Amino acid sequence: MALKRIKYQGFRNLADAELEFADNFNFIIGKNGAGKTNLLEAIFYVGLASSFRIREEQNLIRAGEPFLRVDAETENMRAIVYFDGQKKKLTLQGNKVTRLSNYVGWQGITILSIEDIWMVRGTPSRRRAFMDWTIAKTSAVYLSNLIEYRKILRQRNRILQNGGDNKDRDVLELFDEQLIKTGNEIYHERADFLPKLKENITVFGQELGLQELTLGYCSSCPDMKLNHDILKRVRHRELIVGHTLVGPHRDDLLFSINARPLRSFASEGEERAGVISVKLAEAEILYKETGKRPILLLDEVAAELDRDKIEVLLRLLKGQVFFASTQLPNFSKSNRTKDRFFSVERGVFEISSEN
Repeated sequence: MALKRIKYQGFRNLADAELEFADNFNFIIGKNGAGKTNLLEAIFYVGLASSFRIREEQNLIRAGEPFLRVDAETENMRAIVYFDGQKKKLTLQGNKVTRLSNYVGWQGITILSIEDIWMVRGTPSRRRAFMDWTIAKTSAVYLSNLIEYRKILRQRNRILQNGGDNKDRDVLELFDEQLIKTGNEIYHERADFLPKLKENITVFGQELGLQELTLGYCSSCPDMKLNHDILKRVRHRELIVGHTLVGPHRDDLLFSINARPLRSFASEGEERAGVISVKLAEAEILYKETGKRPILLLDEVAAELDRDKIEVLLRLLKGQVFFASTQLPNFSKSNRTKDRFFSVERGVFEISSEN
């Protein structure tokens, strides 16, 4: 579903405004710090009720303002996120939504950022977060299980940190049961998701000049199945270190090029092309699962790509696109008559004459 308009108040450095968008490409051009990424963040925030940049959502509220509010409209949906620094209120079609899992997924969104390079270079938690969010966008059950699993994990870890006397160990057995049940439900959906991701990564990798881009999965549990025997084998170590050592929260995605780890044997250009392939694969999976193209948010993605790869990237982008950059990419403008061009300065957006 294309985003028709957005209205925001008290969000970051953006001057309160209402903007209308084209159904295909929206080019957002401005200097660093002008507000380009903040607009993408506002779109992401109203779509998924979270930020792709920070965890402390209080920092999203503009200095001196008591709250933020973002309204978004598609052809047949309206969503509102209101946050006063303490409480967040979510609304769909005028109805209050109390569970995050019932809100996420109303609008498909994929973010491509220059910072995505850390999906390859960074910790396993970044790659797990990508996988979890991608699945959650099409599965409310997965998101509910994920939230429940993290709750169980926190409770179980507290017991492990106490050293586990006999009484605690009886309680630990109860949490083991819950961990196994919820963990295996997460594993089941991941096992269904991974072949789709692998197939699409290979396809987009080839389009971007990576002939042997592949995906692997490293699990802390054999065959992606958690059971009592596995937990018993690590129980002594868990009591020493004070946290849970096996389960979906310990797994990792492995990206390879020519059968070698991407992070160790690829050039920076190949790393960036690989990450773009992963994000385009996400968007294609969302489309196939829902029948609707997700919104694509691109934040300076083309900054370190050569002209040929930029041309390929623009050709591969499907659906509604928000392309934020300090300058327009080099492309033929003759076929961009239906696109919309925005310029931004100090948080104020104007329709640009570029089109």
